[in-house]
Amino acid sequence: MDFMKDYARLHQNIIERIEQDAENGFYISYQDLTFTSVFQPIFDREHNIYGVEALARIFDANGAAVNPHNYFRSISHDDETSAIATLTCAIIHMLNFSCSCHSDKKLFINVTPVIFEILSNNKIAVDTLIRGLQKISVSPTQLVYEIIEFEGRNLESVLNGIQKLADFGIEVAIDDYGSAYSTEARVRSIKPDYLKIDKSIVDLLAAFKYSKFHHAVSIGHSIKAKTIAEGIETKAVFERCIESGADYFQGYYLARPQRLESVARPQRLESVATKQALAEVERVSQTTESS
Repeated sequence: MDFMKDYARLHQNIIERIEQDAENGFYISYQDLTFTSVFQPIFDREHNIYGVEALARIFDANGAAVNPHNYFRSISHDDETSAIATLTCAIIHMLNFSCSCHSDKKLFINVTPVIFEILSNNKIAVDTLIRGLQKISVSPTQLVYEIIEFEGRNLESVLNGIQKLADFGIEVAIDDYGSAYSTEARVRSIKPDYLKIDKSIVDLLAAFKYSKFHHAVSIGHSIKAKTIAEGIETKAVFERCIESGADYFQGYYLARPQRLESVARPQRLESVATKQALAEVERVSQTTESS
């Protein structure tokens, strides 16, 4: 993948596209699409917000919503486009999170395996990420990368990338456990910090079918991973998730995805200043790599 060799330019092109709307939210426009963020809270067993999952919202040139799942599926076999789209969303998510009232919580971000392959082979990519987090006052230990869509990926490269992140305290989660590619074998190979149990398994609890959910919780705890029940839509299912030993909980019953309320600021943060700050991160990273 030749584009990996020129990561610095790829990252800089994304930074230059950052804009800010009237409500202080950051967004990026790329290839006639606009990418922005919403966030869904993740709760602990005491009903406190433990973290938030960042979710992309995509709009076409006419302002019509584009289904994020369908979009990322459509580009999944194009590594360069997938990497650009994933990095675009990650940068926007981190910026919006850093200016929010939940900026002291965990931030969960969906990433494709190609990102871990980039991180495993590119020191500039790792340095840029860490320096960027420092610039916006987000600790690496707050960040959790949710791995999605493993089909046809190089597991060794993915594991190398995960380890490079772990060296800085960044954690990983396996998303959608129980779906096509998030299998038990994959979980045991990766040993993630978090195991997110797919809605298809969580929904079985509504019919008092506990075995698959109990098995998922057991797998997570056997590898010392915290378990997160996804897609909870009713009080009854929420209570059964708690009874069944899950650690954290997420779903429409608890909270819907929404823009995060910005913290009080004396004046609007200009996107130009943000670009300059992040560009400086990029420049320092390149200097470090060449020295």
